[in-house]
Amino acid sequence: MKLFDEMIILILEQLNQLAAAEQARLEPSAEAWTDVGEHHMILARETAYELGGNNMPGLSGCLCTARPLLLPEGIYLYGEDLTQITANRPYARLVLAELGVSDDEALYRKFREIDYVRYHIHPEGYMARISPVSQREPVRVGKKALEKHISFRDVGQMYMERYHNISGIKNVNVIFITHTNFDYRVLEQTLGRSEQMILSLNHIFTGLSMDCETCSLKAVCDEVEELRALHFGQKNNVH
Repeated sequence: MKLFDEMIILILEQLNQLAAAEQARLEPSAEAWTDVGEHHMILARETAYELGGNNMPGLSGCLCTARPLLLPEGIYLYGEDLTQITANRPYARLVLAELGVSDDEALYRKFREIDYVRYHIHPEGYMARISPVSQREPVRVGKKALEKHISFRDVGQMYMERYHNISGIKNVNVIFITHTNFDYRVLEQTLGRSEQMILSLNHIFTGLSMDCETCSLKAVCDEVEELRALHFGQKNNVH
């Protein structure tokens, strides 16, 4: 499945305009940040600032490929770290994963497993408000967490630990973007395109709709040849 390969390249080209990958890569920390184990509320009076709040871009996305990733495995930060930020600003968190599977349905199932990790990461003092139907993921950062010097390295390591427990992952990049000069609108368009493809894959591999003429995602499949091939392959298997 090569559906997301072009999008991954577009995203990396955008990031290269901000900084070289070796400059953005964060070294791992020997100390682990506390994971509170469940979703926790950070009230407004406890909040230092919001990432992606007040109608600012607050994006998230997960893109998978069977091809080698262009970045070495690791955590990447483009922009200021949590303790350097003092006010609300745009934000994005991305996951790029290279999978050691070639079967289309197996790759899709593995993608779902990777994407679900975001619902099980709960750093102390860092409250992500995830929208399951869009790419939005605004974050509240607590004042006490900043006093303890929370960083994106701490948050990223929680993701990496979870990903290392998933079989089939050959390489994974966890990318945070807080740069004020980044064009979040372009990224939002790219992620919106990926979300449409994911919805089409959901239909294909769960059998939600096999009637192309009535499916709301027909235009997406018509435009993307690989989706059409997958869809018709599934229909042939059904019959």
